[in-house]
Amino acid sequence: MATADDIARSNELAITEIKGEVKLIHNRIDVIENNHLVHIEKSVASINKVLWTIGVIIFSHFVFAIRTLLLG
Repeated sequence: MATADDIARSNELAITEIKGEVKLIHNRIDVIENNHLVHIEKSVASINKVLWTIGVIIFSHFVFAIRTLLLG
């Protein structure tokens, strides 16, 4: 049977392992927040610009088509 000292030592090792995993998770979250979100934000901004450009082009074609229909 395990003694109280063996159980305490086992618990200490488990706590140390969990602390290391928490630090690793914190580091990964920090990398995601500071690195990946910036890249995603840039991608969304460029997609937004493209969509606005396409929208303006489509609107100008509608205006041209209506002008052509009304004026002949």
